[in-house]
Parts: sequence; structure tokens; C-alpha cells
Amino acid sequence: MPLERQGSIQFNRPETWEVEREADTETGSWRLTLQSPGTAFLLLTSLGEEMDARQAAIATLESLKADYPGLEADEVDDFLGGVPAAGYEVQFGYLDDYHTCQIRCFETANDGTVLALWQFSDVDAEEFEEPLLAVVKGIRQV
Repeated sequence: MPLERQGSIQFNRPETWEVEREADTETGSWRLTLQSPGTAFLLLTSLGEEMDARQAAIATLESLKADYPGLEADEVDDFLGGVPAAGYEVQFGYLDDYHTCQIRCFETANDGTVLALWQFSDVDAEEFEEPLLAVVKGIRQV
């Protein structure tokens, strides 16, 4: 599995999954999207020092609620990248599919607050849920 690194975050990814990167040279912020061949994906975004992890998780959830008014969410406290992470477990329906989405926000020494959001649908959960969760579990700070 190829090793990916963005900012102070690294992880291994399945070879058939595509990576897209965006960077803002003025602010130093970055965004990485890891897309499976199906609906599963992982989004990592550096948010800088503007918000702490809990504020970032709340803002992300509110943004999702604006797009998917019927979503259900449960607040969670977790660990990601070896540090405490604030977040939500989210479920919602869209276009006849049921989606599971996880939001986790955590503090880093070099990138400020980082948002990790991963999602898959019931259509291909059997094929992509396990590899996606393995990627997330392998996220670490360097």
C-alpha cells in the first residue's frame, strides 16, 4: 500500500484509490481527498488555528445539516493520529442510498486543527468500508 503524506499527516492507501491535493500557498492550508473506485472517500483538511477541534467538528456538522436536513448525528470523543479527536457519527439518506459519515477533528503541532471526514454508502459498503476504516486507523502524525 503506497504511503501518502500531506503536511504532518501520513497514512497508507489502497493502490487503486485516487488522491487529489489542493494547497493554499498564502495560508499554508491544504486539502487531500482519497477516493475509492466506489462511493467511499476520505477528506483531510488543515484548518489552521482559527477553530479548535470541537468548534471545527460542530461547524462541519452544521454544514452537512444544511445539505442533508434529515441527517442523524451522535457526538463522539475519539482518538485519531494518536491524539484526542472531537467529532460525530452521521447517517443520512440521499438519492435512495443510505450514507454513513464520520467527522473527526484533532489538533496538530504543525497544521493547526485538522478535519478528517470519511464516508461510504450502503451500495458498496461491503467492498469499501473495511479498507476505508483501515486507512483511517492508520492515520498518524509525523
